Amino acid sequence: RTSLAQRGTTTVEFAVVGAVLMLVLLGVVEFGRLLYTYVVVNEGARRAARVASVCPIGDAAIPAAALYNGRAILRGVDAGNVAVEYLDALGGVVAAPAANFAQIRSVRVRMANVNHEMFIPLVAPTIRVPEFPVTLPRESLG
Repeated sequence: RTSLAQRGTTTVEFAVVGAVLMLVLLGVVEFGRLLYTYVVVNEGARRAARVASVCPIGDAAIPAAALYNGRAILRGVDAGNVAVEYLDALGGVVAAPAANFAQIRSVRVRMANVNHEMFIPLVAPTIRVPEFPVTLPRESLG
């Protein structure tokens, strides 16, 4: 038999342990979502750089490749987040790539200004995902 003073002890213990367990579980899920966002941004930049090295300068297929052919994989990410730069032999950005076609030696694509929105309350609501620049040597460029 339990005494009257200990009657609600297990309920209180479960509430404390359950809250901690739920917080840990939500933290693991949120970390997985953040890691997924990093991988999608990195892979999108890699795909776009590959397309940019073989497609004509300014081709619409470049941001489409970064965005997985137009499918909205990440909320709030669009063609404006894809930055394409054409580089010369020293790694400097070629100012007018179409006019200075012969100077282009490599292509760099960055996914910029991507934010990850957290689902967990009482934590920073958004995390800025770092840019993942991918540089590949120029191939045909169309």
